[in-house]
Amino acid sequence: MMKLKYPHLFSPLQIGNITFKNRLFSAPVSLQELSPECFLSQENIAFFELRAKGGAANVTVGQSIVQEGGSPHTKELHLYDPLILPSLTHAARTIRRHNCIPSIELSHGGKYAGIPNLENPHPKYKPYGPMHEFTEEGVEVFELDEAMIKELAESFGRSAALVKRAGFEMVMVHGGHGWLISQFLSPTNQRTDQYGGSLENRLRFPIMLLKAIRDAVGPGFPIEFRMNALELYPEGHGLDEAIKIAQGIEPYVDIIHVSAGNQCIPETFVRTHPSMFVPHGVNVDLAAEIKKHVRKPVAVVGALTEPDIAEEIIASGKADIVEMARALMADPFLPKKAQEGRDQDIRKCMRCHHCMDTIIMTRDTACAINPVIGEEELYFSPTPLPESPKKILIAGGGPGGMQAALTAAQRHHQVILCEATDKLGGQINCEAHVDFKKNYYGFSKWLIHQIEQYDNIEVRLNTPVDPTLVDAIQPDALICAIGATPIHPNIPGIDDPRVVYCSELAKETPNIGENVVIIGAGLVGSETAIHFKREHKKVTLLEARDDFAIDANVFHKMGLNIELREGIDVHLSTKVKAITAEGVIAEDSQGHQLTFPADTIFCSVGMKSRAQEREQLRETVLDFWPIGDCVRPGKVASAVHHGHYASIDIG
Repeated sequence: MMKLKYPHLFSPLQIGNITFKNRLFSAPVSLQELSPECFLSQENIAFFELRAKGGAANVTVGQSIVQEGGSPHTKELHLYDPLILPSLTHAARTIRRHNCIPSIELSHGGKYAGIPNLENPHPKYKPYGPMHEFTEEGVEVFELDEAMIKELAESFGRSAALVKRAGFEMVMVHGGHGWLISQFLSPTNQRTDQYGGSLENRLRFPIMLLKAIRDAVGPGFPIEFRMNALELYPEGHGLDEAIKIAQGIEPYVDIIHVSAGNQCIPETFVRTHPSMFVPHGVNVDLAAEIKKHVRKPVAVVGALTEPDIAEEIIASGKADIVEMARALMADPFLPKKAQEGRDQDIRKCMRCHHCMDTIIMTRDTACAINPVIGEEELYFSPTPLPESPKKILIAGGGPGGMQAALTAAQRHHQVILCEATDKLGGQINCEAHVDFKKNYYGFSKWLIHQIEQYDNIEVRLNTPVDPTLVDAIQPDALICAIGATPIHPNIPGIDDPRVVYCSELAKETPNIGENVVIIGAGLVGSETAIHFKREHKKVTLLEARDDFAIDANVFHKMGLNIELREGIDVHLSTKVKAITAEGVIAEDSQGHQLTFPADTIFCSVGMKSRAQEREQLRETVLDFWPIGDCVRPGKVASAVHHGHYASIDIG
């Protein structure tokens, strides 16, 4: 009998006619850039295939629309078009061949299919919902009549029959997050007929469509129902009513999938898709409470990245299934690695929302720390290994340099990785003490651990790369990842000993006082303010511009906004004029002079590339690859991605 580190997580589970090989499911992910017809492209299928290959028990293709006019985004899978069948068949077959159960999420946006949103500002269809109403923006929502409701239920049934025909072996019904079914279940549904008002009436449409699905797929075919434990807005339902909803739909489903959220309050997005500021496993206790009142298996999703937490959830009986979405973008092979007890090899999601930002804002697919995501076809059809390995010198041991070293070593090159300081990690070392950046700091540790596995990577610490060193090593190629340095603003008193920079936080014991003034409310300054607030310091955040964190993606900024509202004294449009014994002297937009006492002044006004050193190194070798902050100060994603693909392009 084999001995597993996580025996409960990797125990099989029988539901209907399906035996799931473990309790770790791949939660739905919706990709925005589909084929022109809104079918799955080969690139889309490769995305889901990698998740299947990584060892999850099932893979669920995200939000797929059952009826024309039901899509809240500009592109979502059109299950109502029978010509989608070949792409669905290919996807199901591809997932299944990796010993993984293919599933797909059936959905309809309800009124939000016709209300403008961030990704779909000009919807094509009139908004229909449970009730006639006007949104706060003045958009008129029309009431679905009974004939339309019955047709919608039949549409769910037809779509379920279609996906079963394509080879999908289960379905998920999206009954949460404020979409159509959730709109009917919410106490805000005050229709005066049999579909609104009382909970019994509000359950009528969801039960109707679940019956239609069962009639379409037959017995033994698992139906998973995603629902809200909390709607997360004042008029929505709480946990007590969620328990009654779970009991109401239980006879018609096989898995009750617990999430939370709504569409009424945009910032709820970073609770439905938890930001880094939200605790790990944020929905676990909610799922556990619902599980006490039902007999069907309960699945939980939300900020779950740690196998030990997942094991405890199953072992303690809080849930029967743990679902992960972004965690399997950061590392699709998390399930296999956890099963093999290789926790140190798991690349853990930072919850930075880079993936959401690319999916929604640029219609692309990407992960900040996994350069394979969005390029899965290159994983399955990789660039051939070089016939003759090269000697590659990498200047800089930050995330970009380490990723470049790792990829180059995997391609059998001889790598010399030089870091000017006494440890690898670069700017990530500044996150060592930040609780909500634990997984970001852990990414650096992950890279170091991977590098240690390769005999063809030589690491040289305390070794700055200059033309003399390049001449001595004589590399075939040089990857320049020397990063950037903090900008020292031209402010009288900036050399005051109370002034510190990000590097202070990289020390084993940072010297930070109890009264902190932060100059610069960009992404670094804003996150640092939240960190100091959580350390119970008095924090003042000053920004010369009229907005904070303009360099943050829109979803991460939602999380920042929530955190900055309380416990931090934020002053926008406020220019620092001097630093004196009294503190930081600033001027607001009205020309008023303000004094902010401080025992620590944290300066975060930006970074500047090491351009001069970069250009000196460019002259030393023919095959020169500058990457990351030494090209342009940015985020970790660009450094990691550029480092990875530079090493592939070298040969």
